[in-house]
Amino acid sequence: MKTFLAALLVMLTFQPALAAVQLTPIYANEASNWPLETFASNGLFRQIARYQQGHPQAIVLNGGEYTLAQLARQLDTRALSRTASGWTLHYPLIIGPGARLILSASTLFIEGRHGGCLINRGKLLIDNSSLSSNGDQNSGFIHGWGGSTTRIKNSVLADLGRADYRANGVSVARHRYQGAGAPAQLFIHDSRFSNLHRGVDAEAGSRVSIVNLSISASREQGVVLYNSPAHIERLQVNDSKGHGLRAGGNRTISIADSQLQNNGGSGLLLEDHTGEIHISQVASLNNQEYGIQIKSQRGQQITLMDTLNLNGNGSDGLRLDGSMHITLNSADISHNQRYAISIQAEDGRQITGNMAELHLHLNRLAALHTGGEGSLQLKRVSLRHRSNQGKYLAGNLAGKEADLLPTLLQTQEVVVPFTESLATIPLTSPL
Repeated sequence: MKTFLAALLVMLTFQPALAAVQLTPIYANEASNWPLETFASNGLFRQIARYQQGHPQAIVLNGGEYTLAQLARQLDTRALSRTASGWTLHYPLIIGPGARLILSASTLFIEGRHGGCLINRGKLLIDNSSLSSNGDQNSGFIHGWGGSTTRIKNSVLADLGRADYRANGVSVARHRYQGAGAPAQLFIHDSRFSNLHRGVDAEAGSRVSIVNLSISASREQGVVLYNSPAHIERLQVNDSKGHGLRAGGNRTISIADSQLQNNGGSGLLLEDHTGEIHISQVASLNNQEYGIQIKSQRGQQITLMDTLNLNGNGSDGLRLDGSMHITLNSADISHNQRYAISIQAEDGRQITGNMAELHLHLNRLAALHTGGEGSLQLKRVSLRHRSNQGKYLAGNLAGKEADLLPTLLQTQEVVVPFTESLATIPLTSPL
């Protein structure tokens, strides 16, 4: 008898309890159902009601660790079904705090037309798996709330997300009901995303780490970060309809060894961003707008860039707007349709910078264009002409191009001030 009780205790200890998996009614009431209410106005409840033909329900994991096979044993096939090609999720699935869902060597289709989606408040691990959805405005999505951890490794995600708030593909954020608790964490390694509405969308109260991720053919933007610290290595974003990567807010962003190419907007846009910026070994090529644009009132905040390749973009290679001090070391900014570097300081503010080891070759209008107030310290700059205005330098330079060019062309250090102040002629002294 003691042996039986001991064995039963072991089973209860290591097997998830049935009560930990429930079909739970959901209501379009934020106070009682905030993890899903965010999506109610986006048509999710209508999709659920049409499929379920009754009061909407969601699969809720209240605790324990599950695979899809373990979940299927406790759910009707109308909620989670399996065919020869893999699993299909028909209901919203909420991973509660303290619960863990593991997708390992799995194929999962998230049926967005039925209301399928993954809402993470606990832990979600996707490893060596393939996830897909409808690829249109009905698509399912993955969203992680504050306190959650989402890990995606060695996996392929396709056709997720739609043009609805926080339903864009793979997203993380802290809900306002969660206060200042733990962030939503997103870790992505060695994976490929294609045809998501947004590849990655991170809002305030989240933290992102990306190592070796390819994002292609996003229906809107490749990566969007707002008030979310991010460490990014070996990111490739190609053929997005919008920007390759867009960031704002006041958190630190580090991007290294990455490529942003053939995007419909800019390769990299930092707009209203006041946190530290570290950009190293980044190529931004053949984008329809800017290679890199920084459009912010940054003041003296750290802005470090090195080893850039900004070639073939539809506007300027590097565009700076607002106020900031930047350090740029080693960049090839060539063959862009306007200027290699274009600067427009905000009224009453300045843009300054130290730039060295620059190759500014064959840009259509000029190598450098300035506006507003500021100055640049340039060192070891290589220039090649292809200006239809007959200038290497353009804008409101305080000095003459003819005086600056000899020093620049000898790759010596030169300070280039620019100003909107007009020179005045002294008044004649009265007799």
